[in-house]
Amino acid sequence: MSSRTDFPQGVEVAAILGAGTIGASWTALFLAAGLEVDVYDPSATVEAFVRDYIEQAWPSMEQLGLTANGSPDRVRFFNSPEQTVVRAQFVQESVPEKIEIKHDIFARIEPHLAPQAVVASSASGLLVKDMQQGWQNPGRL
Repeated sequence: MSSRTDFPQGVEVAAILGAGTIGASWTALFLAAGLEVDVYDPSATVEAFVRDYIEQAWPSMEQLGLTANGSPDRVRFFNSPEQTVVRAQFVQESVPEKIEIKHDIFARIEPHLAPQAVVASSASGLLVKDMQQGWQNPGRL
């Protein structure tokens, strides 16, 4: 992504739920594209990990021309998934690949999502229809 316009109109804030390596990668990419990024992970060391990840990744993203509109400083960290998603127009879920964990996080965030927010998942081995179980509005995922 080379410009802020790569995101649909109206997407200014992304939320990251789960900030291991995959979530940290999404965080860096979204920051590079010019978004503000709000992050949640239950780990006590998540902020240090993500900030270090961004610091390490940023020079490579600059060399690739991906950071023209971005800033590594537009990231905020939250203690709950509910708080994390409130401002977001786009939510990237990257929690562990266990359906019970995903169902729990989705149930927690759905009442707090902005009206037009979309939720994407980094899941690779789960079916969307299975992850959508329990949603009031499953089309958001």
